[in-house]
Amino acid sequence: MLYLCKLITDRSGMKGIRIFECRGLDSLVVIPEEIKGQPVIELAPYIFSAQEDYEPEDRSDAFWWGEGEPEELSIVNGNALTELKLPRTLKKVGAYGFYNCENLRSLELYSTTMDWGAGVFTGCFGVEAIRIYVDETQKSCMKELLMELRQSLVVSYVGKGQAMLIFSDFFEEAVENTPARILVTNTHGCGKQYRNAFVRTQFQFHEYDSLFPYVKVQEPESLVCRLALGRLMFPYELESAYQNQYEEYVKAHNVEAASQAIERGAQEEVRWLLEVSPLEQTAPSKEELEQVISLAVNGPGGSLVSELMDQKRKQGSVKRRRFQL
Repeated sequence: MLYLCKLITDRSGMKGIRIFECRGLDSLVVIPEEIKGQPVIELAPYIFSAQEDYEPEDRSDAFWWGEGEPEELSIVNGNALTELKLPRTLKKVGAYGFYNCENLRSLELYSTTMDWGAGVFTGCFGVEAIRIYVDETQKSCMKELLMELRQSLVVSYVGKGQAMLIFSDFFEEAVENTPARILVTNTHGCGKQYRNAFVRTQFQFHEYDSLFPYVKVQEPESLVCRLALGRLMFPYELESAYQNQYEEYVKAHNVEAASQAIERGAQEEVRWLLEVSPLEQTAPSKEELEQVISLAVNGPGGSLVSELMDQKRKQGSVKRRRFQL
């Protein structure tokens, strides 16, 4: 990967590197923590946008750093960008930095990147997964980030512990109340409620978990199963009362949870249900296992078939199991 960058001094007086452009042969971009001994602190406006009708920043004194020659490499922007990893040192992302990056699917970043420019995620409707490293002693950009991305998201939270959090999508609709001469905003979906599970900028796990009764009735079963399973697999800051509600739901939707995990190719989730889950339940029925095995044979979970068949053969050899499909 090759980076066009220059040394700057930001408004706080900190010296560091601003990156204007990335070139390479891959759709994955990893922004380095430092270049020539200086921390990378800024990404320029429109850095990954394919938009051409904007006024570029002054690039005098800019230099290329990395491997390869600029003429031999393609600019990674627009639909060419699918995965992006940002460094711990980054302080600012310029306006419209990812404008219309429709194929951007996953993002890795640190919660201490606090300065996000206007419209930075405009047109990024394809983002599905975020991995965020959270310094729980400092202000966090997590809430701002989630509010910018209104689609369904799988968030890997890495702080003092690790959690897998599911945020459903939401949209707002303005409806005119003619007699009152006002516009009433109606919010559809639980996503906004979940995105408000913060005190100032700190994420509140108990607030997130307390919303489960709402998501159960408003969102599809596939999303609810994944949300419950994620909290049980990574129970960071999970209180016992909320753990019970997730366990009850997974127990009642055991086949659905395993089947959906197989469809996504999430083999670790299936193995957790088969081997690690602390849920005390009777062994799955023959019919339930056959449903899951059939899906695994015909889907992306083919490598799990032997494990599922072993589980089926063990049926009847024990009366109680420590897992539930």
